[in-house]
Amino acid sequence: MWNLIISEWKKLRRCQILLVGIVALALCPAAQYGTQLLIDPALRDPHFDFARLFASVIWGNTQIFLPISLVMTGGWLIDRERSHDTMKNLLTVPVSYPKLLTAKLAVMALLALLAGIYSSAATVLIGILAGVPGLSPLLAVRQGMQVTAAALTTYLACTPLILLFGQLRNAYLGGSILTFFLAYCILFFKSGVLLSAYPFCAALVLTGFDMAAYNGAAEPPSVTLALIGMEAALAATAAILLLSRPAKNEKAARGRRTSGEKPRYGTAYLEVILHGSRRR
Repeated sequence: MWNLIISEWKKLRRCQILLVGIVALALCPAAQYGTQLLIDPALRDPHFDFARLFASVIWGNTQIFLPISLVMTGGWLIDRERSHDTMKNLLTVPVSYPKLLTAKLAVMALLALLAGIYSSAATVLIGILAGVPGLSPLLAVRQGMQVTAAALTTYLACTPLILLFGQLRNAYLGGSILTFFLAYCILFFKSGVLLSAYPFCAALVLTGFDMAAYNGAAEPPSVTLALIGMEAALAATAAILLLSRPAKNEKAARGRRTSGEKPRYGTAYLEVILHGSRRR
């Protein structure tokens, strides 16, 4: 499994879409601070400091930047096997299709972790350059951990969408746009079950985020409901994994290959997986 994850990680070097997410996460703190400069002076937050800058970044990442980036990149990672006509090659090695998808999700989990750390560092750098007050080592570590935790919980909320739109051919771009609208809806859930159980709301609630300050929540969110909502997202992910099957033409190619036809593809990717399987 580890060899499979490493092989999938190496594919990200060819993912130009990933650059969009990197730039977006870097611009998020700049956009949040810039909003304070552009709005009417009477509406500005007079107490805007590093703590509020970090909170604004968490909100912006969860509502906009991370859902789009994660679904677009994860969908590309799955879809590329069909668009590059390499899926039939992968199916000849002793790795099940759900296991292959699990390795891709593991890569995306690592990417979400790194995105959270990167976003925290970008927030500190931009805040210092902008002269935002209130920075201390303890605050940077504590708020940075919250940014990273929110990135991971947002990833968990996105996993069913990554699997769904990644397996629909060339649908990951449209899927990322739909995910944007789904994540943006957290602005409208101010009370009731959806305030806590809606997966993208749950991603914030589970990290201790103050929902009332950003979407005007009329009541305190429930951690219990947030856990239920996140468990529902994970259950949907597991169900999609178990039900996922390669396309008929790809299964036919696998049948021909396993019935004695000599493989014609000797890619480094297959060699890595086969080497790991033989070693185990």
